[in-house]
Amino acid sequence: MLLLRLLEMDSRSAYRGILLITSLAGLGNAVLIGLINHVAELAAHNEPITFQLLLLYICAFAFFYIANRASLKEANRLVQERLGELRLRVAGKIRKSPLRALERVGHGELFAVFAQEINHLSQDLPLLVSAAQNAFVLVFILFYIATVSLPSFIVLTAFTALGLFIFWRRRVALNRDLAKIYHYEAAMLDSMASFTEGFQEIRLNADKNDALFRSFTGVVSELETAVVGIGARWLILLQFSNAFLYAMVGVVIFVLPIFFQGYTDSIFKIAAAAIFCVGPITTITGATHIFAKAEIGLRHVHNLEQMLDQAAGPDLPLVETSRYAGFRRIDYEGIAFSYRDAEGQALFTSGPWDLTLHRGEVLFLTGGNGSGKSTAMKLMCGLYAPDAGRILVDGEPVTEQTTQEFRECFSAIFPDFHLFDRLHGLVDVDPAQVAILIERMELADKVTVTDGRFSTVDLSTGQRKRLAMIGSLLEDREIYFFDEWAADQDAHFRDAFYTEILADLKQRGKTVVAITHDDRYWTYCDRRIVLDLGSMQPGSA
Repeated sequence: MLLLRLLEMDSRSAYRGILLITSLAGLGNAVLIGLINHVAELAAHNEPITFQLLLLYICAFAFFYIANRASLKEANRLVQERLGELRLRVAGKIRKSPLRALERVGHGELFAVFAQEINHLSQDLPLLVSAAQNAFVLVFILFYIATVSLPSFIVLTAFTALGLFIFWRRRVALNRDLAKIYHYEAAMLDSMASFTEGFQEIRLNADKNDALFRSFTGVVSELETAVVGIGARWLILLQFSNAFLYAMVGVVIFVLPIFFQGYTDSIFKIAAAAIFCVGPITTITGATHIFAKAEIGLRHVHNLEQMLDQAAGPDLPLVETSRYAGFRRIDYEGIAFSYRDAEGQALFTSGPWDLTLHRGEVLFLTGGNGSGKSTAMKLMCGLYAPDAGRILVDGEPVTEQTTQEFRECFSAIFPDFHLFDRLHGLVDVDPAQVAILIERMELADKVTVTDGRFSTVDLSTGQRKRLAMIGSLLEDREIYFFDEWAADQDAHFRDAFYTEILADLKQRGKTVVAITHDDRYWTYCDRRIVLDLGSMQPGSA
């Protein structure tokens, strides 16, 4: 079971400690039941209840309470510790995964697995710990019944095992349908994202807005139908478990006295113990739903990890300085790449194309929408692995083992860039230099930096791009990629981008590749490449 694999540890001492404490809590519960039955028997015979019995009950209660709390606390600590390790492991694999692998998974799927499933596990597993503890309590109650009447113990144990087996078999059949809920939830999250990410577009187009809502309504309806159907079957299971408990008590009171002589002397003790079994059995059967959800959630996490493991390259050691720092030229030879559907059919192909980048040059990529400019840029900086062709830096091929070192030469601002609220990775940045750049980007009245963190990122799109430019310039990489950076700037900053920022980077010996539609500024590049349906050809500057 994946749940047991999650809780595996190198050292079994922690497990032994938890099992010992949980066993003691179950033993304390059985002792309390025995004392209650004994005192009840004394009261039935009008015998005095001594102070020693009261003191013994108080001590047994304190023992049970302390052991029970310690068991739950320690088990919960272990569970949360393992979930923390799971979060870090999955996040570590995501951050090292190829871009195309994450794009194929989709944001909705990633969120559903990483955030939703693991968060549910964090909330549900402590309840499973409680159920496991109740299983120990049930075992000790049955042992207590064995001390009172061995035949009753055998009958009740068999009856309990049979009921739990029937319940479990029906629960397994329900689990298969429960797994489908996850896919409905992921589809709902993807559909919901369209409302937030495409809010401006749908508010401008009522037909699009209504159509999107109708589509979302259909997704929600499918999810609701699936959940209601599973919920109805789950209620039937719960009804079965409740009926089973009353049947068990009925066996104790009505059936066993018929077959065993002298049973009537113990019937009150056994009936009381059987009633005490109701709580643990209810908890255990109720926890099967949580257990099934946990197993399904862990299966989704496991499948995501497998997919990321298959797509991941070798785990390479970090290097302080890239071997490609100080390059003179980069040659792209026969580069080709295709987006493919689930059946492997090519939807769009970039290339094959050849290109050379020289240190200190400014290169513009131009072409119509859908011509493959952004794809070419991602291939050039190593975010996409080409299906064919190779990349050479000063004649040295870039290999799978050196791809990350090659990426370290680049700093890029893409149209779908994420603006971090702090300067990650820039621990020794000069605050005076940051202040100068903020002033240069005319953001001094809006943004300050304290301990490497921006005071706000709640800005207009153009201002957010300027803030991203500050981070990019501070990275001081060899090559800068800008994908339509000036598109959201006013006339003043659009002019500053082409006439000042690019000129400054060129003067510092940096290589710049910019995607642009601003034909008025094409004279500010050293070369211009035109893309059309994935192919490249030189254009006049």
